[in-house]
Amino acid sequence: MGDDDAKHAAMMDFLGTFPTLSGSPPTDMKELGDGVAIFEVLSEIAPDYFDPTTIARHLGDNWALKSSNLRKLVRNMEWYFHEELKKDADFEELNAQLGNIARSGDLNGIAHLIELVAASAVTCELKGMFVGRIMRMNPVHQVQMKGVIEGGMKRLTTYDGNNDDADELEMNFDAPEETNDDDADDDNGALFEANHLTDPGSVDRQELETALLETRRELQQQKSQLNEIREDSEKAQAKLRALVEDLQDRLAKRQDELITAEEELRTATADLDEAKNRVHDLEEEKAQLEDELDVASAKATQLHKAEATVIAYKKKFESVGVINQQMTDLEDQAAGYLRQIMDLEAEVKKTATLTRQVDSLQRQLGSLEKEKLESTDSKKNSSAEIGELKSLLSAAEKAKKMYQDELKELREQQAAQVDVPEVEGFDRQAEAPVLSAADREKTMRLEIENKQLKEQIAAMSQNGEAAPVPPPAAAPPAPPAEPSEEATALAAEVAELKNLLAKKEAENKKIGSDKDKLEAYTKRTLAKFQDKYLVALQECKAKLKEKQDKIEILESRSATEKTAQKREERLLSSTIYELGLAIMQNRLKER
Repeated sequence: MGDDDAKHAAMMDFLGTFPTLSGSPPTDMKELGDGVAIFEVLSEIAPDYFDPTTIARHLGDNWALKSSNLRKLVRNMEWYFHEELKKDADFEELNAQLGNIARSGDLNGIAHLIELVAASAVTCELKGMFVGRIMRMNPVHQVQMKGVIEGGMKRLTTYDGNNDDADELEMNFDAPEETNDDDADDDNGALFEANHLTDPGSVDRQELETALLETRRELQQQKSQLNEIREDSEKAQAKLRALVEDLQDRLAKRQDELITAEEELRTATADLDEAKNRVHDLEEEKAQLEDELDVASAKATQLHKAEATVIAYKKKFESVGVINQQMTDLEDQAAGYLRQIMDLEAEVKKTATLTRQVDSLQRQLGSLEKEKLESTDSKKNSSAEIGELKSLLSAAEKAKKMYQDELKELREQQAAQVDVPEVEGFDRQAEAPVLSAADREKTMRLEIENKQLKEQIAAMSQNGEAAPVPPPAAAPPAPPAEPSEEATALAAEVAELKNLLAKKEAENKKIGSDKDKLEAYTKRTLAKFQDKYLVALQECKAKLKEKQDKIEILESRSATEKTAQKREERLLSSTIYELGLAIMQNRLKER
């Protein structure tokens, strides 16, 4: 174990010398189980084969994604060894160890990977730089790395190029589930086969029940593992979606590169035509100017240069086959974009239902506003009625004040005319044949006051405080009867007026209380309206604005994608036309 620990420490030290590591240098072999650090190390050794942005990171305990990273690492390593180093190794054995590395961090499998990394570092084009890094390590680690490199070189063999499969890079998230299911089926089958092979008569029933319970527990464990694997596969699919978005960004970059390549191709075809014209001119000048050797030799050199450019253009035309392959890939991606555009159009069609909902909400808002206006109108009417009642009350108060003033004036006049001749004059006025309504009213009031004065005089005569009343003051019995009836009528009228005034005051108080109740009711209804409908209206407006923003975004996205698709179609058609024209010209020239 001591030698293995020293060897592993030397491996960690060797990997820590690479500046391409995104995090801190690893300190434990099990940290390399996700393949990220080894992939970043190989990105410095062979950057064309190892792109660290194409692998998943921060995987945690998800062994399925770790296994995917390791398979991609081994696949790219196999391509690099076959195509660049012309070497081969036991990659099949290494693929068999990837499951243990991803699940439990198998140290032997990780050491196998690092040995191949060390072997590639000392056999690549930059081997001098990597060997210098090893020489700057600890002497003990240098000795251990020597053994690691020797072990890696022993694993390498010469590659003859007959076993190149050229598999595509892909993430397979279903393989772990199938492997677990197969393992579970194999275990169950082996267990049941073992139970069938045993003799039922020789096995105790209790042992069979315990075996059955153990098999059930194993089945439950395998089912739980299967559920975990499915959850991991869903997470992996989410990673795959992110990878698809990255590929779409790369596609846009490739399209820009394709446009530049097409422009270069056009300039190249123009140069080729010019070169052909020059060759034709040179041939004519050679036929005409055979005697001028100096000029002919100079033009011959120009002709050689033109032929070299033609050869270079031929090589570029040969590389057009690769561009055709890229065109097919772009067509597939364009079909995917078309499907996405159709989905977006379906979502845009859903906006009709949203507009109908908005219209219904607007109609509800209009009805609520009408109700609010009606409530305000009713409030105004009630306030107008209250004003009218107040005006009536003020008019009644003015009439009351007027009556009180007239009564006061009459009392003053009666006080000024207390003597007996005044009484006789009053009797003579009563005997007048014709009187107006105002005079009658004044007469009745004066009679009432006269009666009151007589009562006061009688009381004063009884107390001895006043002089005896003269005989004319004792009126005959018939005339005083009439003023008493008028006085009672006036008293009844005054009482009726007082009752009417009390009723008016009660009505005024009632109107004031009704006004307060109406104001409180309107305040409550307005508060309920604001709390209930304004919040809903604001939410509807916010939702409508969000939907409109989403529709505008989708429309702009669909417009940009349509323009991009049209541009791609035009570019493809122009490129195919130019390629066909160039091929036809080459064939005509060869003939």
